[in-house]
Amino acid sequence: MKAFKPGVRMSIFALLLLPVLLSLGSWQLQRGALKRELEQEYLQQLTRLPVDLAQYRANTQTQLGEPLPIEPFTRLRMTGRYVDQMFFLDNQVSNGDVGYWLLQVFVVGDGPRLLINRGFVAAPRDRETLPVVDSPAGDVTLIASVWPDLGLPPLFGDETWSAEWPKRIQRKNLQKISQAASLWATELRLEPGQPGTLQAAPFAEPLSDAKHRGYALTWFGLAVALVIGYVVYGVRQGSVRQQSVDKLATKHP
Repeated sequence: MKAFKPGVRMSIFALLLLPVLLSLGSWQLQRGALKRELEQEYLQQLTRLPVDLAQYRANTQTQLGEPLPIEPFTRLRMTGRYVDQMFFLDNQVSNGDVGYWLLQVFVVGDGPRLLINRGFVAAPRDRETLPVVDSPAGDVTLIASVWPDLGLPPLFGDETWSAEWPKRIQRKNLQKISQAASLWATELRLEPGQPGTLQAAPFAEPLSDAKHRGYALTWFGLAVALVIGYVVYGVRQGSVRQQSVDKLATKHP
C-alpha cells in the first residue's frame, strides 16, 4: 500500500479551504431556495389589486430608516411628488446597454419619503458624467411594488458616497440610502407605464435560482477538486519519500 504523506502545510491549506468552499456552495443553495419562495409570492401578488398607501400608513408605526413591514411584491398606490435626490446604481445592463438603475426619492404629501426605482437608464459615453434625467412635475399618482431586499454583493472596504446630489453608488445598501435621504429603507419598483418610469426594472427575472445552482455547482466542484488534488499530492509525496528511503537503504545496507 502506498504511503500517504501530504505534509503539514498542504494539510493545513486543505483543512482551511475545504470548509470555505462547502460553505459558499451551501449559501448559494440557500439563496436559490429563497428566490424560489419569493417567486411564488410574486406570482400570488400579481392577481391582487393595489393597496392605498394612506390606508396602510394608518395601521403601521414604522419609523423612517426602517423597512416597511409589508409582504414582498405588495402593490401600493400613492400620490406625491418626485424630489431632486437621486441615486444612480452603477453596473446595470439592459439589452446589451450598460448603465444605471435610477433610485429617486418620492414624497407623499407631508408624509413619508419613499425610495422609487424608476428603472434603467443608459450611461453616457463619458462614464465620469451621470445621465441627465427629467422628473414629472407636481403631484402624480404611482403604482409600485414592494421589492424584497435580496442582500448585498461582496465589497472590499467601505463605499464612500459624494456629499452632493445625485449620487453614484455601487451597491443598493438600503440602510445607508435611508440614512442619506431620510426615508423608509424599502425599494418600490415602478410598474411599466407609471409616471416617471424609464425602462422598468425587471420583476420575475432576478428571482430565477438557475444562477445560484450554477454557482453552487462551481463551489462544490472546486471542493471535490481540492480533495482529489490533496489525495493525489499526498500519494505522490509518499512515493517520493519512499523512493528516497529505498535508495538510502540500498547504499547503506
